[in-house]
Amino acid sequence: MFGPVVHAWSEHRRAALSILAGFAVLYACIWVPNHLLFRTYALDLGLYTHALWQYAHGHPADTALFLHDVQPLLADHFDLYLPLLSPLVLILGTWTLLVVQWAAILFGAWGIRRTLLLMGAGPRPAMVGMVVFLAYFGVFTAVAFDYHSSVVAAMFLPWFIAAMVQGRTGQGILWFLLMLIAKENIGLWIGVVALVLSNVSCVPGRMRAACYGLGALGFAWSALVIGCIMPSLAADGAYAHADYSIVLEGTEGPLQKVVGMLTALFTDHVGVPDGTAIKLEFWVMLLLAGGWALLLRPVWGIMALPLLAQKMLHDDPGKWSVVAHYAVEFAPLIAIAVGLSVQHWSGRAWSTVLVVVFSLATTARCMDNTIAYQDRSRIRFYQAEHWHRNHDTMPVEQAMRTIPPDASVSASSPAIPHLACRDQVFQFPILRDAQWVLVMPLESPYPLTTAGSKAVVDSLRKEGWSTRMETLEVILLERP
Repeated sequence: MFGPVVHAWSEHRRAALSILAGFAVLYACIWVPNHLLFRTYALDLGLYTHALWQYAHGHPADTALFLHDVQPLLADHFDLYLPLLSPLVLILGTWTLLVVQWAAILFGAWGIRRTLLLMGAGPRPAMVGMVVFLAYFGVFTAVAFDYHSSVVAAMFLPWFIAAMVQGRTGQGILWFLLMLIAKENIGLWIGVVALVLSNVSCVPGRMRAACYGLGALGFAWSALVIGCIMPSLAADGAYAHADYSIVLEGTEGPLQKVVGMLTALFTDHVGVPDGTAIKLEFWVMLLLAGGWALLLRPVWGIMALPLLAQKMLHDDPGKWSVVAHYAVEFAPLIAIAVGLSVQHWSGRAWSTVLVVVFSLATTARCMDNTIAYQDRSRIRFYQAEHWHRNHDTMPVEQAMRTIPPDASVSASSPAIPHLACRDQVFQFPILRDAQWVLVMPLESPYPLTTAGSKAVVDSLRKEGWSTRMETLEVILLERP
């Protein structure tokens, strides 16, 4: 009697593992060539990889790599993953964080399937939820960006929910804490998630106290870190990312302030080109990729409200967009809501197919063209330009091999992730006591202009720096 049932579950599990493996290869086809071909950069991969190296050697990580005013790196983002992950850099080197993020996404996808099964969804709806998660545009753009700890934190959310559904308080607390320590503002999101979970029917009543306690902990942690700890570490005594003028500034009354904030969720509030279009593009993409399920299942939509507020009310238009890692946290909420919605569509196979098709279509659109700028060669794995550069990278690799492993270096942004495993490395034009300078003239000169970068190189030569190598692709200078 139980044989066919067990066989069916085994078949679904094997199918889910096959899908997971397929997406694992697909993601690797994005991030592996990007790193090999110098399409990862000082911010954020180079900075965080160097932080791993500093922590692994017993030194507190700082901002010397990219800021003239040196302060603890925790003053910029309160990321405790980096010291925890730091031993891995001694094994995986400059690939460490890329591998961690890749593995975390796959882990999170499997957590979506497990959570949906625990919440009563059948194997097929659970698989649909997992596929929607894996195919979500925000996951692909995060993989194409390089690395950010908020991506890893979001992948623990389904495992936290699964633990609460099972009534496993200890496991729930562990997953909650692992998310909380990723970044200073995560508590403002998962605090709401925990409180809302207390009213989800599949969470046992005995878990309500734990949900309330974790919700309060999330808010208290973020308030303490943002309000006290980070300002005390910062050189200027202020939190570095309080870029919410629509919330923090202005003299209008409370009602006008609320109306202004609600309007700013959908329209440009800082006056940038295509600002409103960037916001509307995100809303359309989110809804088509599965956000509609957050409306059908409003309990999961409520959990997304802090994400929407933090994203759309920020003063940086890049945060509003569909690119980079700025939409990834929605992935687990959308996937769970979609899986639960599909559960009630038994006998409507066409609707399930349509859900997956729309999810894939939004991702394809994100790869093909977006209003917000992104380097599409980083994400278009299906085009030849993703697999090679329009200039030779071998001279750059040769120049990097010329630099002694214990020497301090100032380098162009694309070279920093490859040179990060050393005691001192700085983003050009920051020099400090660098013994070597490596400039890649064909790459973006950020934070300088092309003319500005050339002027600094010319100035160094006049000061006596010797040219150890010079090609069209790379200039390598050594301090006298």
